[in-house]
Amino acid sequence: MAVLFEREGAQFLPTELCASPWGPFTIHGGASIGLLAWAIEREVPEHMLVTRLTADLFRPVPREPLQVAARLVRQGRRLRLLEASLYREDEEIGRASALALATAEVVIPEAARIPAGPPPALREAWSRPPVVGVHSIPNRLGRAFPPGLHTRVPLKPAMLDMGSGRGTTWVRLPAELVAGAPTSAFVRVATLADFSNGFAQLYLDSGTGFINADLTLNLHRLPDGDWLGIDAITRAQPNGIAIAEAELYDEAGLIGRVSQSNLTMATFSG
Repeated sequence: MAVLFEREGAQFLPTELCASPWGPFTIHGGASIGLLAWAIEREVPEHMLVTRLTADLFRPVPREPLQVAARLVRQGRRLRLLEASLYREDEEIGRASALALATAEVVIPEAARIPAGPPPALREAWSRPPVVGVHSIPNRLGRAFPPGLHTRVPLKPAMLDMGSGRGTTWVRLPAELVAGAPTSAFVRVATLADFSNGFAQLYLDSGTGFINADLTLNLHRLPDGDWLGIDAITRAQPNGIAIAEAELYDEAGLIGRVSQSNLTMATFSG
């Protein structure tokens, strides 16, 4: 099966599948966040759920050998606080913090229960045959992206018009994150959540879009199955700052939310 990272000792080697839509020599934000999530999850016991993951990407992550390290900040009976750092050689280029909480079986009052199933647009798109990659959907930029993770992900679009500032689709990760290691549901959703800004990408003109410098993911449960529903919107201001927000779904209903802090960025022109 395809992988995003090969492993060589303590180093993680990005494959071509990791490449970013912003340029062929950097890796997709989802791949970076997925690797941070992978390191964090290894420190989380089975009875806990990572309910919040915040990743800060200090700079574009190059397609070069990387290292990742996780550390326990606080350990309690019902709570763990963790951090992870992403390195290129000795330079820290990304960091994540995570909160893991102990789960418990409870009964939710009927009036407070989350509605079953995804919203109508995602429900209708569920049965459609998938298409592959962002080149298969409308794109207001009018030109192709360099190949990478974004051109390989299977999609079941409900409403995707890249550049409009809104996007709703099912998406599936087409590869394992790390060679030789099964990709968990948590790592899968952390990797795919970064697509929220891409699906709700807002183009200001033919050469300017918005790139996210961070991601905050909140989960109240893990997705069941490989497909993740993303219903995303970007809200921008004349000061050049935008926030992309999305609700995340599986076939049974809402699983969490994601937000991303965005600033303007020149689009890739070849």
